[in-house]
Amino acid sequence: MKQQSTDSHRFAFGANWAKFLTVLDDDRIQEAEKSLKTMLEVEDLQGKTFLDIGSGSGLFSLAARRLGAKVHSFDYDTQSVACTDELKHRYFPNDTQWQVEPGSAIDEQYMRSLGEFDIVYSWGVLHHTGAMYAGIELALQRVTGGGVKCLYLFIMMKV
Repeated sequence: MKQQSTDSHRFAFGANWAKFLTVLDDDRIQEAEKSLKTMLEVEDLQGKTFLDIGSGSGLFSLAARRLGAKVHSFDYDTQSVACTDELKHRYFPNDTQWQVEPGSAIDEQYMRSLGEFDIVYSWGVLHHTGAMYAGIELALQRVTGGGVKCLYLFIMMKV
């Protein structure tokens, strides 16, 4: 599986996320935390590792970190990486337990380099890669034994 370049056909999500950060407040952050706790059926993420595939604004990476997880965030869109990095610097400056970087969910070599995680989270991302099934397969390979996968896909089909 090689990374497929779809740059000329991509929507720049990062510009929207940058606007979102201007209205992000504590209530929205707490709602994201509550959402993760409900979805994962936990009270916190202490001692857990969390991979955020396609981190976008960085909101759920922030929520996972605030809940105690060691977080690794990445996105293909450089503006989205900048947004996630901005949240890290706002709330967890110089934190070694949260890494933010550019990366592709369909780059097999990159994905393997990440290792395994207790929680692999990708919300509304993999269907935008141009290689959704490869992205799903690579994401699932990042889950440690006994870990949790949180993948949300939007699929529209003509019938």
